[in-house]
Amino acid sequence: MRRRDKKLEPQKPGRRRSLLIVAGGITFLILMTAAATIVDAIVPRHPTPAIQTVLAGPYEVTLQVTPNPPRITQPATLAIQVLHKDTQQPITNAHIVFASTMESMGMETDQAEAHWQPDGFYIAQAQFSMSGPWQIHLIVNVPGAQPQNATIEVTAQ
Repeated sequence: MRRRDKKLEPQKPGRRRSLLIVAGGITFLILMTAAATIVDAIVPRHPTPAIQTVLAGPYEVTLQVTPNPPRITQPATLAIQVLHKDTQQPITNAHIVFASTMESMGMETDQAEAHWQPDGFYIAQAQFSMSGPWQIHLIVNVPGAQPQNATIEVTAQ
């Protein structure tokens, strides 16, 4: 019985070319990720105003976020004040529900409630899971009145 030595077959040129293309693609992705990270660190974000006020039907809704800007590493405290826009009297019997949405990433938080405090504010906690602009959608329910909606933008870091 004769034994033949197996010769290594030379690699086909197409396989080597495919490997080079894959390696080039991976290198390109790594470079683009590094560039995007650098640009994100350099380009200033629009800071969240310390206090924001919007109209919601007959109400003036004011939001203050602490810490400002909110951090993705810890929950932020939302202090919400609701005044009747004509009389500037505080609304103390509202039921306020909110949800946060990051529309650019298709992310949304569960709805949560803000609770009335004796200092005239409704307080809630919000956790922002990613840096960037978030919209806080508030629903203000006052007994005997139509629910009113307000949206306020906050930039998390």
